[in-house]
Amino acid sequence: MQGTKLEYLVLWTDYPKEQASWVRHKDVTPALLRSFVNPTPSIRVVLDCVSVFMHHVGSSLSAGTIRRNQLRIDMPSDVFRFLFDGKGKSVGQGYKEYELCEFDDKYFTNDWYASYDANGDGCAIDFPLRMKSSVSWSRSQRFMKNKELVKKIYFERVYIYVVKKRI
Repeated sequence: MQGTKLEYLVLWTDYPKEQASWVRHKDVTPALLRSFVNPTPSIRVVLDCVSVFMHHVGSSLSAGTIRRNQLRIDMPSDVFRFLFDGKGKSVGQGYKEYELCEFDDKYFTNDWYASYDANGDGCAIDFPLRMKSSVSWSRSQRFMKNKELVKKIYFERVYIYVVKKRI
């Protein structure tokens, strides 16, 4: 909701994020709404996003850098919906808890949630994992990008709360 009217933030095909704009509900086609509700990102985009997701979780576990048990990972919301729509249990404030079995092995490796050192000691996520996807805006109204002054842009992020356990 933007103000009191329902609007959608639209990222236009072949345009950078800086060109995203708010569009009134009545100007959005039913086909576009269906693509939002039932996203079909390319398999390449899904695999790239899952790879980044697994890398961040694994490196954070191994380095012990998960601050306050929270990770923030940039991930397009259509990919998040594609992977997790209809899964998880709502726990409030937009978060859902996901069990290990809800991470499709077609995309996630079987040990993505654990990290081991050279001695075989390690730590892993203690499921369920709490996540939510959200859109955030850059803090400054204007900033430099590629030597050009641009307006405020948005970021699509997944917020993850992790409980670690020794294994």
